[in-house]
Amino acid sequence: MEAQTIIILGGAGDLAKRLLIPGLGEYSVLCDRQVRIIGVGRDEVDYPAFVAESLREAGVEDRLSTAADFVTADVTDVDDLRRVIDAADDGAVLYFALPPAVSVQAIELLDDVDLPADLTFAMEKPYGETAGEADDLDTRLLTVTDEGHIFRVDHFLCEAAVTTLTGLVRGNAPLRASWSSECVEAIDIVFDEELALEGRAEFYDSTGALRDMIQSHLLQVLAHILCVDGRAEPAGVLAATTVVEGSARRARYTAGGGLPSYVDEDGVDASRGTETLAQLDLEVDLPRWRGTRMRLRSGKAIGSPEQAVTVHYRAAEDLAPARLVLPFADEMRLELNVPDPGDRRYKERITLHSGTVPSRLSPYGRVARALLTDDHSVEVPAGTPQRAWEILRPVLDAFETNEIPLEEYPAGSSGPEGWR
Repeated sequence: MEAQTIIILGGAGDLAKRLLIPGLGEYSVLCDRQVRIIGVGRDEVDYPAFVAESLREAGVEDRLSTAADFVTADVTDVDDLRRVIDAADDGAVLYFALPPAVSVQAIELLDDVDLPADLTFAMEKPYGETAGEADDLDTRLLTVTDEGHIFRVDHFLCEAAVTTLTGLVRGNAPLRASWSSECVEAIDIVFDEELALEGRAEFYDSTGALRDMIQSHLLQVLAHILCVDGRAEPAGVLAATTVVEGSARRARYTAGGGLPSYVDEDGVDASRGTETLAQLDLEVDLPRWRGTRMRLRSGKAIGSPEQAVTVHYRAAEDLAPARLVLPFADEMRLELNVPDPGDRRYKERITLHSGTVPSRLSPYGRVARALLTDDHSVEVPAGTPQRAWEILRPVLDAFETNEIPLEEYPAGSSGPEGWR
């Protein structure tokens, strides 16, 4: 049954306004479908106006605001939660845009609430803050629903780099045949940002780049792209994945490029030693990927930031290796060696650059489509958030004990010298 109603717990929050509501709006316009949005929060909100403003700021046609409604409620109070659920139709989506601890409290209370049929639980990242917390969240969810009605959201799985690579490998025999360690020497997944904290100091200073990006998103991207040929599953990929010893690095930005030093930002506690840039290498102990180096990196306040999945093919003869570059945008580049027709001993490096099929849906528009059509192909598989925490546990421990030193880089630079 396709959902008609989506209830957003945390419906007046930043994620709902900037990402989820515009994504729902895009989907509604593309599929000519009316979606009823019910926001939930502690403070009363003029929700039709809130939704209209969200869509206007995102440049999305407004087909949602007139049907939008808001329930003023504390989701950690069972009576309030009953009022929220009473607004849900059969087949609705209950979207948890809440901190993990609050989500757990709300789910515990739902055990005492009559739920509508076919209610989908959409769980936004982060999925717990440790492997144990992720396990606990799963356990509690399974007391009120079944696995088929849980949708773990990661919009990075709907980013152009992932969807394009999936289509390229599945739809082109040469790429499919070369999608293994026999031909692929290394894969880099990089998501650097020019932006700094942008008012998120309270969240970011307690999280850092490793948790915020690598655990939450980039490990999922890696797991999914390694099995796009259908010969493995993301859970199996992560089960075989470990951090290469000595490869993890961390740093934080100092003043530069018109930005203050991270430690001087409002809301930052310098004693925490929070990293704003993290990088590590991984190895995947599966026959098809043994021997291919995987590198994940993400940072803030980076000049000319790279945001791409880059596939480095093994070199032929003594030439530079071919590279396939898929930015987190609708484009792609293929770098090749081409001979001089007049002298085949001379090879020239060329780059083939192309836009890809432009999407009418943003990543959150694709998330909305998946939720409202019961398409689980772009969700985070069960058990993989836990495994992602387990993979990174030795690195997190080394950060906390300062076994891995906290380096520095000027804001606006490419990061510390010698990285990458």
